[in-house]
Amino acid sequence: MIIFLAFVGYVGVQAVKNFQLRNLNMSLRKNDGETVERLTNMATSRRILGEYTCDLYQLRARYMGEDAAAFEEKLKQMIATTYKNPADKKSFLEQYYHTFLIRGKGTYAAWLLEGIRAVRDAAYVKFSEQAYAVMIDHRTDLIDEMIDEINGKHYYGFALGVILFMVARQYEALGDDEHALIYYQNAKVCFHPQAVYVPLLEKQMKQLEERTQTGKTVLS
Repeated sequence: MIIFLAFVGYVGVQAVKNFQLRNLNMSLRKNDGETVERLTNMATSRRILGEYTCDLYQLRARYMGEDAAAFEEKLKQMIATTYKNPADKKSFLEQYYHTFLIRGKGTYAAWLLEGIRAVRDAAYVKFSEQAYAVMIDHRTDLIDEMIDEINGKHYYGFALGVILFMVARQYEALGDDEHALIYYQNAKVCFHPQAVYVPLLEKQMKQLEERTQTGKTVLS
């Protein structure tokens, strides 16, 4: 009987959770930030969905809105907050950091980089700082160092994809289209198809392939 009641309680909580998530997602699609704020500030939502999920919805809604000050306030708050699951904090920092790098939002990226440094993971911090140097500071002198990191097999998955992308970015800035294309192609293999870098990577690859093809046509 106790097990049955526990199961019923679990099913009830999941039903409420799914209902709240549907309402939040619908509100985001409608760009209804007011409803997102109201729902995520409810004690029930905070308890069932968790502080991190509620904060993430608020951040997304404020980013989609036109109140930059409100978004910046929430961004700084999330960077400073310690969440129950450290993986949630790392996921948030990584996703928004690289999004803002790609979009050239140096100020926001710098705030998030400070949060990344607070994680105290030397390898994680290093490739994040290098990405900032390439994307925001437009440095092109990190190729050899980053290739050594690739050959040393210090990184895998998303992190390796970022490093390969940054090497490609530097080669492209230096006018070396051949090496840029090779490193973009290698980076793509490391990324999940939905990774934040993929759309830009595919765009750059297409441009490089067209330039390379045009060059071959001219030479022939």
